[in-house]
Amino acid sequence: MSVWRQKAIECAPELKTEFQAVDLTPYVVFMELLPIVRQAHIDKDNDRLSKIYLFAEWCLRQNDQKLWNAIGVSFYEHLMDTPETFKQFTNWIKKDIYTDIRDLLSQRADEKQMKDLDEYYGIKKLK
Repeated sequence: MSVWRQKAIECAPELKTEFQAVDLTPYVVFMELLPIVRQAHIDKDNDRLSKIYLFAEWCLRQNDQKLWNAIGVSFYEHLMDTPETFKQFTNWIKKDIYTDIRDLLSQRADEKQMKDLDEYYGIKKLK
């Protein structure tokens, strides 16, 4: 079993059967993790959040494009979609990750969200 599948199962053991499917892609995994991460924010389940965000970071740092692309478009950019995940974004996303995914986020986030994030992370907007 691939390392990314093993890590996904550690994040959501209740989805082990689904995550072992032969035709499973990383895109599906991350879309399955989104509602789990939203609920974990609501429940303040920091252990689960830590596992998921560390898995996301690990995927982003891999050389395998199918992993870093999938985590960007199927997970990170969707953290802008709900107040539960957006309000906690800066508690879980490191500055270097934010700078790596900023352009992707800007395609989905509204102007105020981007302004707030840029200010928090100390990103100066080019004029």
